[in-house]
Amino acid sequence: MARRNDADPVTDVAVLNRFFPYIMPRRCDAMVFFDVDLDVTEALRYVRSKKKDARENDVTVRLFNVILAALARTMAERPRLNRFIANYEYWQRRELSFNFIVKQDMTDEAPERNVLVKFLPGMTFDDISEVMDRAIKAAWYDDVSQDEAAVKFLLKLPKFLIRLAMKGLGWLDRHGLVPSSLRDTDGVHVSAFVANLGSIDIANPPHHHLYEWGTTSVFMTIGKVHRTKILDENDQERIQDTLQLSFTVDERIAEGYYFIKSMKLLRSFVENPSLLDQPLEFADPHIRR
Repeated sequence: MARRNDADPVTDVAVLNRFFPYIMPRRCDAMVFFDVDLDVTEALRYVRSKKKDARENDVTVRLFNVILAALARTMAERPRLNRFIANYEYWQRRELSFNFIVKQDMTDEAPERNVLVKFLPGMTFDDISEVMDRAIKAAWYDDVSQDEAAVKFLLKLPKFLIRLAMKGLGWLDRHGLVPSSLRDTDGVHVSAFVANLGSIDIANPPHHHLYEWGTTSVFMTIGKVHRTKILDENDQERIQDTLQLSFTVDERIAEGYYFIKSMKLLRSFVENPSLLDQPLEFADPHIRR
């Protein structure tokens, strides 16, 4: 049986699904796009209620924390979202991790840094906020990121050696032999890649492509909170705070029905954020501390 150092083989895939990697061998062949509009009125209240205690602990709490905590809890309870396909096989990741980008300053010239956050069993919203805040602050003050240092080294080589090196790394990547130190720096060997475009004033975030390099099957972009008029159950008009999430997913990892149920679960966590105070539990026994 095939083996990887970052995931376990999935043996209970439906027969037709097992054939998908042969008719859609690349992630870009199997990308599906969809949007989710969320009512974040309660989430914003929840963030305000958390900020006082967080400030005493020198932790910054943002709506971004709520969205990531909700996505983490969704993926923990819906483990097929944490799968990927490599070398024509289905794999279940052994960790739940997200990558997002932090820009050190809002200028054209300011560098961007990858931030990797891992979620462990038993984590609460406060734990997640602390881990995120620590990682973001480290990225702000990082002069040269690990991924930039690796790329700078490669670019010193002749072009034919770079191409040869990438072919070799691609082979290692497909067979799960890439060192964990490299997986942790490139940002695309994670459960989900997240881009917070609301931070740059975009209300309707575009869909991002998936990367052929790496193993990430889910890409989520987050828009800016904006006010919208809606009709309630009594046909009365009211104003609510709305946030749009745009997803790009590899449809091979789960059927559409599974994705739709997962998004409903995500919505329930964002619109009822007190649920995030419960310790994180994983339906997947592959997740390890």
